[in-house]
Amino acid sequence: MKYVLTAVLVLGLAVAGGSSAYAVGASFCKACHGPGKKGGDLKDCNTSKADMIKYSKDPKASNPKATMPPIKATDAELGAIIEELVPGKK
Repeated sequence: MKYVLTAVLVLGLAVAGGSSAYAVGASFCKACHGPGKKGGDLKDCNTSKADMIKYSKDPKASNPKATMPPIKATDAELGAIIEELVPGKK
């Protein structure tokens, strides 16, 4: 629950602050995603942006053992954050 609340607060800041604030949302994700981190490096991820958005909203639906918290955001918001994390992701 703590992670969900944090994600909502961070994403709320990102949405309120405009496109440059998506980096704030991405920084929340970067706490676990990156080289050598628990969530893995997304740079070489072969998953489509649409599937990453779907997964981000409900990770346990795809993987019951997922430790990533669900992210409460619109598809457009998540898409912008994913593009910040994985530039050029389609």
